[in-house]
Amino acid sequence: MRFLTDLQHRFGFTENEIRVILFLTVALLAGVGIRWLRSDGGAPGGIRPVFDYSRSDSEFIALSRAVIGDTAAADAPPLRSPRGKQPQLTAGGININTATKQQLVLLPGIGDSYAERIILYRDENGSFTTVDGLLNVKGIGPKKLEKMRRFITPLPH
Repeated sequence: MRFLTDLQHRFGFTENEIRVILFLTVALLAGVGIRWLRSDGGAPGGIRPVFDYSRSDSEFIALSRAVIGDTAAADAPPLRSPRGKQPQLTAGGININTATKQQLVLLPGIGDSYAERIILYRDENGSFTTVDGLLNVKGIGPKKLEKMRRFITPLPH
């Protein structure tokens, strides 16, 4: 307790401030100890178990496709790679008049709802005559169109 008295006199802490400093110090040490136990330090032999979820992920994908009824794409790779990156799109690779929802989602800035809006607009108004026809789809403006223009198959003017 002599240390606490010295701290109090040296820095001018009140008794409550000393208690707060003690509490924070104990909490910090407890947190460091818990973190050490959860890391390699607490594992037997210092070896941390490694979990591989690829088998359960592939089972989940297969069951999901079976429930959805997507048998044609059962062997197709998922839309996103395991690292979360989108597949590479080629310039002019997607025809907006024939593209499926899964293909439209690959376009930059297009998610599920925008893909559905494009398909709905296409069904109600017929095929797009130009790429600029996408501007008529709610939520697609000039900036969004420019981001995806190079990935869309050019349509006649």
